[in-house]
Amino acid sequence: MKRAVLAIVLACAVLTYGGVSLFVVAFSVYPMALSLFKQADLPRRFIPAALAFGSVTFTMTSAGSPEIQNWIPIEYLKTSPYAGWEVSLVVAVVMAVFGYWWLKRLISKAVKNGERFISREKDPVVTENQSLPNPLLSLLPLVVVLIISFALHKPLQQSALIVALLSGIIVTYIVNRKHFKGFWNAASEGTLGALIAIGNTAAVVGFGGVAKAVPAFGVAVDAMTHIPGSPLIGGAIAVSVIAGMTGSASGGQAIALPILAPHYLDAGVNPEALHRVVAISSGVLDSLPHNGYVVTTINSICGETHKDAYGSVAAMTVIVPLVGLVLAIILFSFGLGI
Repeated sequence: MKRAVLAIVLACAVLTYGGVSLFVVAFSVYPMALSLFKQADLPRRFIPAALAFGSVTFTMTSAGSPEIQNWIPIEYLKTSPYAGWEVSLVVAVVMAVFGYWWLKRLISKAVKNGERFISREKDPVVTENQSLPNPLLSLLPLVVVLIISFALHKPLQQSALIVALLSGIIVTYIVNRKHFKGFWNAASEGTLGALIAIGNTAAVVGFGGVAKAVPAFGVAVDAMTHIPGSPLIGGAIAVSVIAGMTGSASGGQAIALPILAPHYLDAGVNPEALHRVVAISSGVLDSLPHNGYVVTTINSICGETHKDAYGSVAAMTVIVPLVGLVLAIILFSFGLGI
């Protein structure tokens, strides 16, 4: 059980990079995470951080990722989902290694202070010794999604993502159909989980809508999108701050890019560098306490409180991406990947 945290992070990373929704990943991996933390006797308040770190950091905004945060810039910058892949690869590795080291350090410190796993009556039960799919075959849907999105992104643009994900779903069913049991029970639980996630996210989107309606929001957006100096730094600050105000990474991009893209492209900024910086920066301040994913994962899925769990979540989803963002800007400034 020494690698319990690593197993959870990798499980989330594979699912996220395979195109599975962030919310679905959290709901799906939580029972396994709970079981591993229980066997390793680790404080359960760190489960949200492990789930978030594997889902919304080094995979969500990396080159090739099917997540929407990597595809929104394509419409405005005429790039591909693999834009700036060289820098993206370096940044992803640094974020993964640094984040895992820090998360392990936080958990180890808590254990040394006497924190242990505490069971609850409503904890889900994980069936032991059940028949599982072949690990290599389980990677096939991920490979299919990546290949199809790469092959079709030019002719189909963002529609290639839909085709790729649909293909991944079909391959998943074909490869694992004998393991599908209790379909309607799973559908019922999934529907309930979806309603909870939709409710939390809708509340945050409503908050963002109210924030956008305030006159000061327009002033703030105008100030953020006209920051002097390096276009990459200005774009990163603008997208990150707007994402924080709206509580949404995709919202930060959707508001900032229509303003930033024409201005920076006319100024000769490399579109691939801008794409990658915008994608990474959208994942920095988006996960403040009011973010829909954060609220759903901490409160609804894991049953924790912000007081107990958000500190480690912020470390993984705010500080670690910020380190990656700074590194990306530095590497692009030196001409890597351009």
